Amino acid sequence: MSDSSHAWMAAVPSVFSLAAYALAWCLAVGWVASSRARSNRSRRPPGPRGLTILKTLCGADEELEHNLRSFLAADHEPLQLVFGAADPFDPALLLVRRLAQEYPRREIAIVFGADPAIPNPKVALLEHLLRHARHELILLSDSNVRLSPGEIARVLPLFDDPRVGMVYQPVVAGGERTVPAAVENLHYTEYAAFLTIGCRLLAGQHTVNAKGQWVRRTSLDDIDGFDRVGDRGADDYELSRQMARAGWTLRAADVPVRVIQRDWSWSSLTARNLRHAGLRWRICPWAYPLELVFNPIPWALPLLATGRRDLALLAAAVIVAKVLMEVTAARLIRGVPLAARFVAIIPLKDLYIFGCWFVALFARTTVWRGRRYRFVAGGRIEPLDAAQPATAALTIRRAA
Repeated sequence: MSDSSHAWMAAVPSVFSLAAYALAWCLAVGWVASSRARSNRSRRPPGPRGLTILKTLCGADEELEHNLRSFLAADHEPLQLVFGAADPFDPALLLVRRLAQEYPRREIAIVFGADPAIPNPKVALLEHLLRHARHELILLSDSNVRLSPGEIARVLPLFDDPRVGMVYQPVVAGGERTVPAAVENLHYTEYAAFLTIGCRLLAGQHTVNAKGQWVRRTSLDDIDGFDRVGDRGADDYELSRQMARAGWTLRAADVPVRVIQRDWSWSSLTARNLRHAGLRWRICPWAYPLELVFNPIPWALPLLATGRRDLALLAAAVIVAKVLMEVTAARLIRGVPLAARFVAIIPLKDLYIFGCWFVALFARTTVWRGRRYRFVAGGRIEPLDAAQPATAALTIRRAA
């Protein structure tokens, strides 16, 4: 084989990766177009179907007040909001108490305490919150989620089918003001929305994220609540698998859930990405390498060092095509354009994620909410230090 043939063989990974990404792009764009068409059609409103929202809190996150207000002002009744944190003096709970006074007719429960025997800190809190849920349909929601007007009305009709036990939403992230926040938001949107849509449409696989995870109480009781996911790092994904095994149907909503992340640091970005990558690697080792397939820019960059003008032009074309597709997809799915100053960081983001992929192969521990854990096979996590003593108390104020 000639040197020219060898050189062009080196271009195959980047071209193949770009083609795979382009296929996912086409599916995502098609999903956006069809979901908008469905939302423009007249749809029967969900009616007086009760909904409980379990909102887990931990600290005064950025934009927390605006996020909480979006739920307190939700245009749905009957609606119960259950807020909880492990620490009774958590500043997030203080904020909830203050905001609750502005919505005197909203049914609100404020819970604190967590079970130290449950390794996953979010599940330890959800166990407490679930005891106070009054409605059959439940939304599990994190603190950095912002509810959009009409979102509830678009999701609840999916439960008209009694076989549906869980509905999940693609996740989009926005609001970036720093470069690390832009990297995180673009990566989050790319994986939790863009590629999630592609995986479902192309392979029929459900990749569920807890940012927008709706469950039927009957189906949750059928799998013993959160008992089987308390030691899992990706409790959202495992919960969906448990429901599917129990015979319940999973449905993907045609409306994304929005996460607001503005001022991240490189340290927080790295910690989160290594934790999530380490879990994905242990949950599904055979699928983990496929993540590299949808990242064409790191495969294209070495072609620039070959000294060949044709390969350098090919690499430039791959990079430009990937950037344009990502910018377009982010605009369509997020609903807001990416600021021009952040467009240039897309190659940096892809190289950073590429590096995290390899580092996560050797990561053995992670820190989550101030506690250190060891990764265990199958996506389990094992605490390496003692938990705080359990506390339990409840403040409830029901609607007038």
